[in-house]
Amino acid sequence: MRSTRREFLGAAATLAGAAALTSSVLDGRRLAAAEPDKPAEPTKPRERPNILYALSTGSWGRVAPDRQPVPLLQILDETAAAGFNGVRLTGFPDILERNRLTVEQYGEEMARRGLRFSTVSFGGEYHNREKQLEIRQRARDALAAHQRFGAKAMVYFPPGPVPADQEAEVLRRSFQFLNELGKMAIDDYGIRMGLHNHTDSLIENQSQVDRFLEGTDPRFVFCAWDTAHLHLGGCDVQATFAKSIDRIVYTDFKDATRNPTSEDYVAPSGQRFAGDSHEGRFFNSVFELGRGQIDFVPLMRMLADRKYQGWINHDLDTIRVSPAESWRVAMEYITGKLDPVYQ
Repeated sequence: MRSTRREFLGAAATLAGAAALTSSVLDGRRLAAAEPDKPAEPTKPRERPNILYALSTGSWGRVAPDRQPVPLLQILDETAAAGFNGVRLTGFPDILERNRLTVEQYGEEMARRGLRFSTVSFGGEYHNREKQLEIRQRARDALAAHQRFGAKAMVYFPPGPVPADQEAEVLRRSFQFLNELGKMAIDDYGIRMGLHNHTDSLIENQSQVDRFLEGTDPRFVFCAWDTAHLHLGGCDVQATFAKSIDRIVYTDFKDATRNPTSEDYVAPSGQRFAGDSHEGRFFNSVFELGRGQIDFVPLMRMLADRKYQGWINHDLDTIRVSPAESWRVAMEYITGKLDPVYQ
């Protein structure tokens, strides 16, 4: 059974001190608390003709005290209030089970807020033959959810890095399986699967990105580039987009710098990471749109020239002040810089 509205409001209230919500969401919850039988009218996001903007549920991971997960319904409320069109579910299907929602109920909650199904974060050790059967079944479950809600692209992540002397063989086996997985997704579900590059993974630097493009079948394997991770991995973001523009089916726009501050990073949850630690350097390197070193306007022009229709996800790995403030900054950049180019 899913949570009742009253239970949800109670859970949200315990998190209010850590997560500064938008005024519209707060007002709606105060009204619902005062009149529990009269639910507040949810804020609906803006609709664009070609581009849908998403947020990742993982962005809320260091917001609540004691690392408690923020309720998914609260995330959906804040997503709609900020003007975004959907979320990428991190940890599917566990995140739905943890929030006591079925796939069908999740669809109802999205529709009530005017949100759409974006995608999920999928992953596995594709090179490990002993795990390929399990990966294939999990992929079918995720693809079925995409198909149910009319989503046309699914994002999957590479596994972690391996020793240098094993990399060539691991990549070869991974690419072979990804070709098979991608063909199954198209043939059986009509959905294209795009790889999301990531730092500290098997597809991180320019050489690995290029080997991925050369070693996979463009008919079945597509791209879901993350701009910040490309930049931090030493890749040329614009050149990578240009050489693979016909294979991009989903993309993450987030800013980054290769010259982070050395100060400690402190999350809204109170977690502190030393500025000279690996995690601290990473968190200090990732920013909202327009606050780092990446120029997104040329990337948007490429998508416009290709007549791209699909999702751009602002998957912010870290929050500095509050989700509401980060989404405000990002949406101001979207409406001021990107919408005039292509929307």
